[in-house]
Amino acid sequence: MIGKRGVRIALCSLALVAATTTWAPAGQAHAPAPLDCTGRENITYGGLGLSSAPTSVTVDGVYHCTDPTGHRVTAQYRTEGTTTATCLLLASNQSREKLRYADGSTSVIAYRSGPSARLLGVNTAVLDGVVISGRGKGSTAEKVIQTLPASLPTDCVLAGGIRHTTAFTHLSIHP
Repeated sequence: MIGKRGVRIALCSLALVAATTTWAPAGQAHAPAPLDCTGRENITYGGLGLSSAPTSVTVDGVYHCTDPTGHRVTAQYRTEGTTTATCLLLASNQSREKLRYADGSTSVIAYRSGPSARLLGVNTAVLDGVVISGRGKGSTAEKVIQTLPASLPTDCVLAGGIRHTTAFTHLSIHP
């Protein structure tokens, strides 16, 4: 039986795959459109091993976004925080992400962890957040991250653990 968390992860994974397709059901056509972004990021950890000891995490990436009017905008971002993840699963995350849009405006999003699942070496995590300053202040944010295996499975148990990986992301900011 799949719980609510499993369903949410599956749906978010589908959203990430279909991120270039946009549509609005008739019942939601009047709802404000989100800022919808896809991207790729490089993640650096303080060292992920088998224990869930807190470790630092730094992320650098680029989003390609579509705003509610249909205009495309690019945003570079950096995320800094801590995680109690292991090489097997993301457990918890507290981080702040600063986006710098091509037009010079910025946003800062504070995230907390959401559900996470691992299948065939790909870790899918959902982070819930809120825009705490800049463009879209007060809006809610949801980020889906799919990390790809970037090292050998043995790196998890070696001294220092996993230090780097890449991920594909999908970010929605809802007014």
